[in-house]
Amino acid sequence: MAESSKLVRSTTAVDVARILRDRILSGHYAEDQYIRQEMIAQELGVSRIPVREALAQLEAEGLVIREKYRGALIPKLSLSEIEEIYEMRGMIEPYLLRTAFSNITPEVIASLREVVDKSRVTDDMGEWAGLNMQFHYTLYGLAGRPLSLQILENLLVRADRYLKVQRFLSNETQKESDAEHQRILDLIEEGDEDGAIEALREHISWNAQDLRRTIGFNDAAPADKADKAKG
Repeated sequence: MAESSKLVRSTTAVDVARILRDRILSGHYAEDQYIRQEMIAQELGVSRIPVREALAQLEAEGLVIREKYRGALIPKLSLSEIEEIYEMRGMIEPYLLRTAFSNITPEVIASLREVVDKSRVTDDMGEWAGLNMQFHYTLYGLAGRPLSLQILENLLVRADRYLKVQRFLSNETQKESDAEHQRILDLIEEGDEDGAIEALREHISWNAQDLRRTIGFNDAAPADKADKAKG
């Protein structure tokens, strides 16, 4: 079915989301461009309802940012922003984990193992990203450093859309991230503070490298973008 064809049967938000997702990942829309519900609905021959639901799904995946009265924005994916976010995470998170270490109880570890278990089996990108944040917030919240936690929260919020795109483009991202969270918990349970902090540093470094690899398509030629979107 050509992209410009109207959807004439069994149209759902899933169909619309699939078409828009393919367009975004192939570079059909420019960064900082707005997608408007009424235009997509008219083009595809559907009502605004499945378009609105599709855009909500794409926002959960980090592919658009919905703005009231303006439409859905195609955000810039900035590699330099990724570098800065993860450099700062690499400084703040080890500090928070070291400060929190003595306050991490067996009950906290057990609850975090449940978070990792849920994260491993979910197919919902939004849920997975939320569980990822829950893992980190739960650990660092025990540090009693509200200013540092506030800075980190801002960094994680900025990283959230990258994380969702990263997960969308690579199923291995979820497996590796969950495995590394499990490794950090194992070292904490063993009382190996230095080992847990080193594992955390490696986790942050891996995450940054994986992000550069998986979403570096924004600097690629259109043909390369299309190939990555298909893969």
